[in-house]
Amino acid sequence: MPLRPDPAPSKWDYRLQRLWLTPLFRALIRTGIPSFGFVFLFTWYINDPARQIAIVDTWNGMISAVQDRPEFMVGLLRIEGASDQLRQDIQEALPVDLPLSQFVLDLDALRQALEGLDPVERAEVRVKSGGVLLLKITERRPAVAWVTADGIRVLDATGHHVARLTDIGKAGALPLISGEGADAHVDQALALFEAAAPVTDRLVGLTRVGNRRWDVMLTGGQRIMLPEGAPAAALDRALALHAAKDVLSRDVSVVDLRIGDRPTLRLSRDARIELKRLQDLERLSYATEAE
Repeated sequence: MPLRPDPAPSKWDYRLQRLWLTPLFRALIRTGIPSFGFVFLFTWYINDPARQIAIVDTWNGMISAVQDRPEFMVGLLRIEGASDQLRQDIQEALPVDLPLSQFVLDLDALRQALEGLDPVERAEVRVKSGGVLLLKITERRPAVAWVTADGIRVLDATGHHVARLTDIGKAGALPLISGEGADAHVDQALALFEAAAPVTDRLVGLTRVGNRRWDVMLTGGQRIMLPEGAPAAALDRALALHAAKDVLSRDVSVVDLRIGDRPTLRLSRDARIELKRLQDLERLSYATEAE
Protein backbone atom coordinates (compact mmCIF):
# COMPACT_ATOMS: atom_id res chain seq x y z
CA MET A 1 0.00 0.00 0.00
CA PRO A 2 1.54 3.36 -1.07
CA LEU A 3 2.30 5.98 1.52
CA ARG A 4 -0.06 8.97 1.58
CA PRO A 5 1.62 12.42 1.38
CA ASP A 6 1.81 14.39 4.57
CA PRO A 7 -0.90 17.12 4.37
CA ALA A 8 1.01 19.37 6.75
CA PRO A 9 2.81 22.30 4.98
CA SER A 10 6.51 22.45 4.85
CA LYS A 11 8.47 24.72 7.10
CA TRP A 12 8.88 27.41 4.42
CA ASP A 13 5.26 27.21 3.31
CA TYR A 14 4.19 27.65 6.88
CA ARG A 15 6.44 30.67 7.33
CA LEU A 16 5.20 32.27 4.10
CA GLN A 17 1.59 31.72 5.10
CA ARG A 18 2.24 33.25 8.51
CA LEU A 19 4.02 36.19 6.88
CA TRP A 20 1.13 36.76 4.46
CA LEU A 21 -1.27 36.89 7.37
CA THR A 22 0.72 39.83 8.80
CA PRO A 23 -1.19 43.13 8.02
CA LEU A 24 1.97 45.15 7.54
CA PHE A 25 3.40 42.68 5.03
CA ARG A 26 0.17 42.55 3.05
CA ALA A 27 0.00 46.40 2.97
CA LEU A 28 3.59 46.48 1.76
CA ILE A 29 2.92 44.02 -1.06
CA ARG A 30 -0.42 45.49 -2.11
CA THR A 31 0.32 49.24 -1.69
CA GLY A 32 3.89 49.99 -0.76
CA ILE A 33 5.78 48.25 -3.55
CA PRO A 34 3.40 49.42 -6.34
CA SER A 35 3.48 52.97 -5.01
CA PHE A 36 7.25 52.95 -4.79
CA GLY A 37 7.48 51.56 -8.29
CA PHE A 38 5.11 54.23 -9.64
CA VAL A 39 7.04 57.04 -7.94
CA PHE A 40 10.32 55.64 -9.21
CA LEU A 41 9.09 55.36 -12.79
CA PHE A 42 7.39 58.78 -12.68
CA THR A 43 10.55 60.41 -11.30
CA TRP A 44 12.64 58.76 -13.97
CA TYR A 45 10.21 59.89 -16.67
CA ILE A 46 10.00 63.58 -15.72
CA ASN A 47 13.69 63.86 -14.91
CA ASP A 48 14.27 64.55 -18.59
CA PRO A 49 14.29 68.39 -19.28
CA ALA A 50 12.73 67.86 -22.70
CA ARG A 51 9.80 65.96 -21.17
CA GLN A 52 9.40 68.68 -18.50
CA ILE A 53 9.17 71.40 -21.17
CA ALA A 54 6.67 69.30 -23.13
CA ILE A 55 4.51 68.77 -20.02
CA VAL A 56 4.54 72.51 -19.17
CA ASP A 57 3.74 73.49 -22.75
CA THR A 58 0.88 71.02 -22.88
CA TRP A 59 -0.55 72.30 -19.59
CA ASN A 60 -0.25 75.94 -20.65
CA GLY A 61 -1.85 75.13 -23.95
CA MET A 62 -4.82 73.54 -22.20
CA ILE A 63 -5.19 76.59 -19.93
CA SER A 64 -4.91 79.03 -22.84
CA ALA A 65 -7.45 77.06 -24.83
CA VAL A 66 -9.98 77.73 -22.07
CA GLN A 67 -8.95 81.29 -21.08
CA ASP A 68 -8.76 82.61 -24.63
CA ARG A 69 -12.26 81.58 -25.58
CA PRO A 70 -14.21 84.55 -27.01
CA GLU A 71 -16.73 84.58 -24.15
CA PHE A 72 -13.91 85.20 -21.64
CA MET A 73 -12.17 88.00 -23.58
CA VAL A 74 -12.33 91.69 -22.56
CA GLY A 75 -12.00 93.97 -25.55
CA LEU A 76 -13.67 97.27 -24.59
CA LEU A 77 -12.85 99.91 -21.95
CA ARG A 78 -15.48 102.25 -20.49
CA ILE A 79 -14.67 105.03 -18.03
CA GLU A 80 -17.46 106.72 -16.05
CA GLY A 81 -17.31 109.75 -13.76
CA ALA A 82 -13.98 111.16 -15.00
CA SER A 83 -13.27 114.47 -16.71
CA ASP A 84 -11.75 114.51 -20.18
CA GLN A 85 -8.26 115.24 -18.84
CA LEU A 86 -8.47 112.52 -16.19
CA ARG A 87 -9.88 110.09 -18.75
CA GLN A 88 -6.83 110.71 -20.91
CA ASP A 89 -4.47 110.28 -17.94
CA ILE A 90 -6.13 106.98 -17.01
CA GLN A 91 -5.81 105.60 -20.53
CA GLU A 92 -2.10 106.50 -20.54
CA ALA A 93 -1.36 105.16 -17.05
CA LEU A 94 -3.54 102.03 -17.10
CA PRO A 95 -1.32 98.91 -17.32
CA VAL A 96 -3.80 97.02 -19.55
CA ASP A 97 -3.46 96.18 -23.22
CA LEU A 98 -6.84 95.04 -24.54
CA PRO A 99 -8.10 92.59 -25.71
CA LEU A 100 -7.24 90.44 -22.69
CA SER A 101 -8.70 87.39 -20.98
CA GLN A 102 -10.73 87.91 -17.80
CA PHE A 103 -8.57 85.29 -16.10
CA VAL A 104 -5.47 87.42 -16.63
CA LEU A 105 -6.97 90.71 -15.44
CA ASP A 106 -6.11 91.62 -11.83
CA LEU A 107 -9.06 93.85 -10.94
CA ASP A 108 -7.77 94.67 -7.46
CA ALA A 109 -4.38 95.77 -8.82
CA LEU A 110 -6.16 97.95 -11.40
CA ARG A 111 -8.27 99.56 -8.68
CA GLN A 112 -5.18 100.32 -6.58
CA ALA A 113 -3.41 101.78 -9.62
CA LEU A 114 -6.37 104.07 -10.31
CA GLU A 115 -6.66 105.21 -6.70
CA GLY A 116 -2.95 105.98 -6.80
CA LEU A 117 -3.66 108.81 -9.25
CA ASP A 118 -3.90 112.16 -7.44
CA PRO A 119 -7.27 113.28 -8.88
CA VAL A 120 -8.98 109.95 -8.05
CA GLU A 121 -10.69 109.59 -4.67
CA ARG A 122 -12.31 106.19 -5.26
CA ALA A 123 -12.39 103.71 -8.12
CA GLU A 124 -14.58 100.71 -8.87
CA VAL A 125 -13.37 98.15 -11.41
CA ARG A 126 -15.46 95.32 -12.80
CA VAL A 127 -16.04 93.33 -15.99
CA LYS A 128 -19.49 93.61 -17.55
CA SER A 129 -21.14 91.27 -19.98
CA GLY A 130 -20.05 91.70 -23.56
CA GLY A 131 -16.37 91.93 -22.65
CA VAL A 132 -16.47 95.49 -21.24
CA LEU A 133 -14.00 96.61 -18.58
CA LEU A 134 -15.88 99.26 -16.57
CA LEU A 135 -14.02 101.88 -14.52
CA LYS A 136 -16.25 104.00 -12.26
CA ILE A 137 -14.27 106.98 -10.99
CA THR A 138 -15.03 109.37 -8.14
CA GLU A 139 -12.89 112.45 -8.63
CA ARG A 140 -11.53 114.60 -5.83
CA ARG A 141 -13.16 118.03 -5.77
CA PRO A 142 -10.66 120.92 -5.81
CA ALA A 143 -11.12 123.10 -2.73
CA VAL A 144 -8.13 125.46 -2.53
CA ALA A 145 -4.98 126.42 -4.42
CA TRP A 146 -1.84 126.21 -2.28
CA VAL A 147 0.87 128.64 -3.40
CA THR A 148 4.35 127.32 -2.54
CA ALA A 149 7.92 128.04 -3.59
CA ASP A 150 7.77 124.97 -5.84
CA GLY A 151 4.62 126.06 -7.65
CA ILE A 152 0.87 126.02 -7.22
CA ARG A 153 -0.89 122.87 -6.04
CA VAL A 154 -4.62 122.23 -6.07
CA LEU A 155 -5.86 120.49 -2.90
CA ASP A 156 -9.18 118.95 -1.95
CA ALA A 157 -10.99 119.58 1.34
CA THR A 158 -8.85 117.00 3.12
CA GLY A 159 -5.59 118.55 1.95
CA HIS A 160 -4.89 115.78 -0.57
CA HIS A 161 -2.97 116.79 -3.69
CA VAL A 162 -5.20 116.93 -6.78
CA ALA A 163 -3.18 118.70 -9.46
CA ARG A 164 -0.31 121.08 -10.11
CA LEU A 165 -0.74 124.44 -11.85
CA THR A 166 1.86 126.39 -13.75
CA ASP A 167 0.03 129.71 -13.61
CA ILE A 168 -1.94 131.32 -10.78
CA GLY A 169 -4.46 132.45 -13.40
CA LYS A 170 -5.48 128.83 -13.92
CA ALA A 171 -6.66 128.60 -10.30
CA GLY A 172 -9.86 130.36 -11.32
CA ALA A 173 -12.19 130.98 -8.40
CA LEU A 174 -10.36 128.64 -6.03
CA PRO A 175 -9.45 130.26 -2.69
CA LEU A 176 -5.72 130.83 -2.26
CA ILE A 177 -3.65 129.69 0.70
CA SER A 178 0.09 129.86 1.31
CA GLY A 179 2.66 129.14 3.98
CA GLU A 180 4.36 126.07 5.36
CA GLY A 181 1.94 123.43 6.65
CA ALA A 182 -1.11 125.11 5.13
CA ASP A 183 -2.04 121.87 3.35
CA ALA A 184 -2.53 120.14 6.70
CA HIS A 185 -5.17 122.70 7.80
CA VAL A 186 -7.35 123.07 4.70
CA ASP A 187 -10.50 122.41 6.73
CA GLN A 188 -9.70 125.35 8.99
CA ALA A 189 -8.89 127.54 5.99
CA LEU A 190 -12.24 126.74 4.38
CA ALA A 191 -14.00 127.73 7.60
CA LEU A 192 -12.15 131.06 7.55
CA PHE A 193 -13.06 131.67 3.91
CA GLU A 194 -16.70 131.08 4.82
CA ALA A 195 -16.43 133.47 7.77
CA ALA A 196 -14.81 136.10 5.51
CA ALA A 197 -17.85 136.17 3.20
CA PRO A 198 -18.67 139.85 4.03
CA VAL A 199 -15.32 140.96 2.55
CA THR A 200 -15.07 138.42 -0.27
CA ASP A 201 -14.64 141.20 -2.83
CA ARG A 202 -11.46 142.31 -1.02
CA LEU A 203 -10.17 138.91 0.06
CA VAL A 204 -6.87 137.83 -1.51
CA GLY A 205 -6.17 134.66 0.47
CA LEU A 206 -4.85 133.15 3.69
CA THR A 207 -1.25 132.79 4.81
CA ARG A 208 -0.11 130.20 7.34
CA VAL A 209 2.40 131.83 9.70
CA GLY A 210 4.95 129.66 11.51
CA ASN A 211 2.69 126.68 10.94
CA ARG A 212 0.75 127.95 13.97
CA ARG A 213 -1.84 130.48 12.89
CA TRP A 214 -3.41 132.32 9.92
CA ASP A 215 -3.22 135.80 8.47
CA VAL A 216 -6.08 137.03 6.28
CA MET A 217 -4.71 138.93 3.29
CA LEU A 218 -6.86 141.71 1.80
CA THR A 219 -6.44 144.00 -1.18
CA GLY A 220 -4.35 147.11 -0.64
CA GLY A 221 -1.86 145.17 1.47
CA GLN A 222 -4.15 144.97 4.51
CA ARG A 223 -3.71 142.04 6.85
CA ILE A 224 -5.82 140.59 9.66
CA MET A 225 -3.60 138.66 12.08
CA LEU A 226 -5.59 135.84 13.71
CA PRO A 227 -4.73 133.96 16.92
CA GLU A 228 -3.86 130.26 17.11
CA GLY A 229 -7.04 129.34 18.93
CA ALA A 230 -10.55 129.96 17.54
CA PRO A 231 -9.41 131.94 14.47
CA ALA A 232 -12.88 131.95 12.88
CA ALA A 233 -14.39 133.59 15.99
CA ALA A 234 -11.61 136.21 15.99
CA LEU A 235 -12.28 136.95 12.32
CA ASP A 236 -15.98 137.38 13.10
CA ARG A 237 -15.02 139.99 15.72
CA ALA A 238 -12.83 141.84 13.24
CA LEU A 239 -15.61 141.92 10.66
CA ALA A 240 -18.08 143.09 13.31
CA LEU A 241 -15.67 145.92 14.18
CA HIS A 242 -15.44 146.80 10.50
CA ALA A 243 -19.23 146.79 10.17
CA ALA A 244 -19.51 149.16 13.14
CA LYS A 245 -16.51 151.45 12.58
CA ASP A 246 -15.63 150.83 8.91
CA VAL A 247 -12.10 150.00 10.07
CA LEU A 248 -10.93 148.22 6.94
CA SER A 249 -11.87 151.22 4.79
CA ARG A 250 -9.48 153.45 6.70
CA ASP A 251 -5.68 153.80 6.46
CA VAL A 252 -5.12 150.64 8.50
CA SER A 253 -2.51 148.15 7.30
CA VAL A 254 -2.83 145.54 10.07
CA VAL A 255 -5.60 144.42 12.42
CA ASP A 256 -3.84 142.37 15.08
CA LEU A 257 -6.18 140.00 16.94
CA ARG A 258 -3.55 137.73 18.47
CA ILE A 259 -4.43 139.07 21.91
CA GLY A 260 -8.12 138.25 22.10
CA ASP A 261 -9.42 141.02 24.37
CA ARG A 262 -7.12 143.72 23.02
CA PRO A 263 -7.20 144.17 19.22
CA THR A 264 -4.45 146.37 17.83
CA LEU A 265 -4.58 148.52 14.72
CA ARG A 266 -1.47 149.43 12.74
CA LEU A 267 -1.66 152.42 10.40
CA SER A 268 -0.40 152.31 6.86
CA ARG A 269 2.89 154.01 5.96
CA ASP A 270 1.19 157.00 4.33
CA ALA A 271 -1.09 157.40 7.32
CA ARG A 272 1.88 157.31 9.71
CA ILE A 273 3.68 159.97 7.66
CA GLU A 274 0.59 162.17 7.64
CA LEU A 275 0.06 161.64 11.37
CA LYS A 276 3.68 162.57 12.08
CA ARG A 277 3.30 165.69 9.93
CA LEU A 278 0.20 166.74 11.85
CA GLN A 279 1.94 166.11 15.17
CA ASP A 280 4.93 168.21 14.06
CA LEU A 281 2.59 171.03 13.01
CA GLU A 282 0.82 170.82 16.36
CA ARG A 283 4.12 171.00 18.27
CA LEU A 284 5.24 173.94 16.11
CA SER A 285 1.97 175.71 16.81
CA TYR A 286 2.42 175.21 20.57
CA ALA A 287 5.97 176.53 20.36
CA THR A 288 4.86 179.63 18.42
CA GLU A 289 2.13 180.40 20.94
CA ALA A 290 4.59 180.02 23.81
CA GLU A 291 6.88 182.63 22.32
